Amino acid sequence: MYFYQQQNVKVSQSSDLNNQVNQLEGQITALNTQITGLNKQIDALNSQISQLQALNTQLGGNNAQLISQTQQLQSQVTQLQSQAFTLQTQVSQLQAQVADLTSILKLQTSRTIATQVSIWGSGSPLTSSQAFVNLGSIRYSGYIRVSWTGAHASFTAQVFDVNITTPVSTSGIFSVPVSANATGNSWFTNYDCGTTPGGNILCGTITYSITYWY
Repeated sequence: MYFYQQQNVKVSQSSDLNNQVNQLEGQITALNTQITGLNKQIDALNSQISQLQALNTQLGGNNAQLISQTQQLQSQVTQLQSQAFTLQTQVSQLQAQVADLTSILKLQTSRTIATQVSIWGSGSPLTSSQAFVNLGSIRYSGYIRVSWTGAHASFTAQVFDVNITTPVSTSGIFSVPVSANATGNSWFTNYDCGTTPGGNILCGTITYSITYWY
């Protein structure tokens, strides 16, 4: 049974997510600074409007010039309030993105299982086309990110009674989903193997790395 997702893009690392959060927070700070500036302009204009309205009242309440100036200032206030509202909406959207990324950061944890381990090849004690790998404890659902180079091979993880197998490749990066406490055996199968005259099995070398993400 083949169930896999080949990753053509880099799996997000914590550092990448932190950089994104920092960039978004920088944008939020800049937008909030703009909003503060707009609010100060609005307060200043409202103060002018109050002064004009008070003066117009003193003059009988029908001064056309003061009424016109007041209306113009009120129009400016409305425009600035609209701009401030638009910026605040952007801030809310960015804050939602930050919250999402932060939640991912809290949930995203990894454990290195193997780094650049070579198997088979000359002098290797293995005499089988399959090499089993100990994944250690899989306490949470997540995925196994496995990569290798070398001979034609595939990687299989046994989850409950299902074997999840990647395609055969000489190199690649694959994500194999795993369930909590459900992964038993895992192994590489080498398709570049042959038998010597003495009956021994020799296989081409592969070098692999595995990380458990949860």
